[in-house]
Amino acid sequence: MRKNIIGIVLGVLVVNGSFGAAAYAHSNEQTARQTPSQQGEMKTDKGHPIVRMPADEQARHVAQTFGVSETEVNREIEKKTDLYDIGYAAMLAKISGKSFSDVIRMKTKEKDWQEIIDALGITKEAFYAQVTEMVVMHINIRSGVDGNTARALLQKGYGPHDIEMAGIIAKAAHKDIRAVLDRRRDNNSWENVADEFGVDQNLLKSDRPFPADAQYADKK
Repeated sequence: MRKNIIGIVLGVLVVNGSFGAAAYAHSNEQTARQTPSQQGEMKTDKGHPIVRMPADEQARHVAQTFGVSETEVNREIEKKTDLYDIGYAAMLAKISGKSFSDVIRMKTKEKDWQEIIDALGITKEAFYAQVTEMVVMHINIRSGVDGNTARALLQKGYGPHDIEMAGIIAKAAHKDIRAVLDRRRDNNSWENVADEFGVDQNLLKSDRPFPADAQYADKK
C-alpha cells in the first residue's frame, strides 16, 4: 500500500511536470511491464490506480508515510477523493507544516497543485528534498537498500531504478552495491549483470516480494 501511494504521487508528478524530472518514479517502469489488460484495470477517472483496501488501512498508511492526521485522511478516503490528491496533499502538508485538512481544502477545480505549492510558499529546494526522501523510501521498500546509501548514490547521479536493481543483486550476491553499479554499462542489461553475479533474474521482476527488513516497510 505504501509503495502504491509513493508510486502514484511520484508518477503523476513526473507526468504533470511539477518541478520537472527530479521526481523520477519507478511506477512508470512498472506500468510499462504490465499487459494492456492489467494497465486497464482498477483506474480512477483521473487514470490513477485504485487501491483495493479498507479505508481505515489506507488512512493509516498515508498518515504513517507523511506524518498527518489519520482521521482527516480517512474522511477524504471515505468521500472517494482520488488517492493521488490525498497523497499530494499529505506530502505538501508535511513540507509546509500545515494540517492535511487545510491543504486538501485548497484543492479545487480552479486551482491545481502547482498553484497550491506557490500559495503555501514551498520552495523548489524544500519540494525537491521531500521528493528525494520519497524516492529513497521507494528504493528502500523495493530493494532493501538503506536510506543513507540510497541518498548518497542519488546525490552522485545514479538513477533510482539502477540503485534498486543494483541493491537487489548486491544483497543476493553478498557484494557491495557500488561494485554492482560499476558493472552496469550502456550495453549491459541488469539481467546480464544478475547473471554475472550468479543471481536469479526473477528477483528483478516488478512483482517480486519486497524485502522484510526494509527500513520503511510496514511491520506486521
